[in-house]
Order: sequence, then structure tokens, then C-alpha cells
Amino acid sequence: MPVKDDLPAPVRDNHHITEAMTDLYDRYYTSHEYEKRYPKPNQSTLHFLFENGAKEAKDILDFGCGNGRYALPLLEQSNAKLTAYDISHAAIAELSRFLQDHPHAARIRLFDGEAEKLNAQGDYDMVMLMFGVLSHVGDHTARIDTLRQLRSLMRPEGRLVLSVPSIFRRRPFELFAAYWQRMTGKARDTQKEPGNILFTRNIDKQAHQFFYHLYSVAGLRAELQEAGFAITALSPESLLPEWMITQHDLLGKLDEALLPLLPAALGYGIRAVAVPV
Repeated sequence: MPVKDDLPAPVRDNHHITEAMTDLYDRYYTSHEYEKRYPKPNQSTLHFLFENGAKEAKDILDFGCGNGRYALPLLEQSNAKLTAYDISHAAIAELSRFLQDHPHAARIRLFDGEAEKLNAQGDYDMVMLMFGVLSHVGDHTARIDTLRQLRSLMRPEGRLVLSVPSIFRRRPFELFAAYWQRMTGKARDTQKEPGNILFTRNIDKQAHQFFYHLYSVAGLRAELQEAGFAITALSPESLLPEWMITQHDLLGKLDEALLPLLPAALGYGIRAVAVPV
């Protein structure tokens, strides 16, 4: 398998990852291709949120909210006050448009850009990190820093609900390419860390490179523990790819029915609930 040695500069360190992911998702939302690919929430994940505290929560932070795929249903189906944050300005602009004339718009605050804007902005009993947001943040240090920041914003009895991509189900060719670079001494910067990959997707007819960290259950548990959390619940996020079950209702219902038979580690993603310790 040919492996490229000349990785683009925007993905080589955490600062450039942040810049690259901001630009990428701005394009993703501006082109409306994200909305086409993921037109609604994964119903199983939405049910998981309500089963793990969203119904009773008073203050919820949706970190990496995108265009509100989960924030909007929570706003409509709970009494919580919501804070929605995303690195993408275009995502928040689109969510803002969705909220025009919304009957519950007064219960949600929107933030975009630097995550430091959230400091001292709330005291949350639930924090959400859905559909791999944590995996886009950067290397191990960046992910732990993000988790610790979120822990500092939570009440002692609060819950962190997150989902991450499974290393056993996602991007095998890119995983092998990253492994080969490490074995041959060609990996640089963030690519030296096992589980970090780069993959390419066309957005609005232009190729863009994504940074991702893929997780095992043990790896997720270890990072949460290092950041001051303990896992209280684990489940697979889906059996089929997310785009399939959000574009096709019947596949979504079938997928949710089969999830109890699937180990968390073998889901397309891994869902977890964690509490501060």
C-alpha cells in the first residue's frame, strides 16, 4: 500500500488541527452537505441521552453541537436550559437560523470559535460530546485538556455523555497507513500517536483531510480516568454507519433493535456515560 510522506501542514500539530477542522466544518455546513449526510439525530442515541439524564437535567452543554442535530430535539423534548457550542462559525450560524421563531429559543445560548469562551459560562448537570467530537480535538494532550475543561464546568453530580468512533470498525486502511508510518519512522507530530489517523472526504467537490482519533473501550476508559471521570455506562452507538440510519428510518429502527446484541467495542461508535470522581 502506498503511503504518503508529505502530509499537509495543517494537520501536524494541535494548533493547525484546530485551524484545519474549523475551516473544514465551516465548508461542510456552508455547503449543506453535512445536513444532507446526517439529516437528523440517531434515534437510539437520542433515547440514550434521555435514559441517562437529559429528561431531568436543568442545564445542558452540547459541546460540538454542529447545527443542532441533538440540541434541537433536547430543546423541544426537555425543560433544560441549553448551551450550544461549536468550533465552526457556519454551524452556529445555521443553528441560529433554525432557532428563528422557535418557541423555546429563549432557553438556548450559542457560542462559537475558541472553547475558552465557555469558561465561567455555566454549571452543568449534563455535558454532551456526541458523534466523535472528542476525536477531532487533537492528540492525547489536547483531548485530556478538553475533558478536564468540561469537568471544571460540571456540577459534582453531573454526567458526561459522549460517543467516539471504534478502532475496530472505522477506517482500517488509514489505520494501517498510520501504523506503517510509525513502524518505518516516517510518522510526524500527532501521527506518532497510535489511533490517530487522517482521512480524506470531498466536500463541495473539494478534497479535505480529517483528523480523527479512533478508540477502543480500554483507551476511552483510560483517557476519561486520566481526566477525572469514571465510566458508569457503555453501549454501541450503532451497528450500521451513522449516515445510513439517519437517512433511512427503517434501517434506524432495525439498527436500534439489534444494538442490545452488540458489544460496545464493536459498534460503529462507542457511547459512554461518565461522572466526575
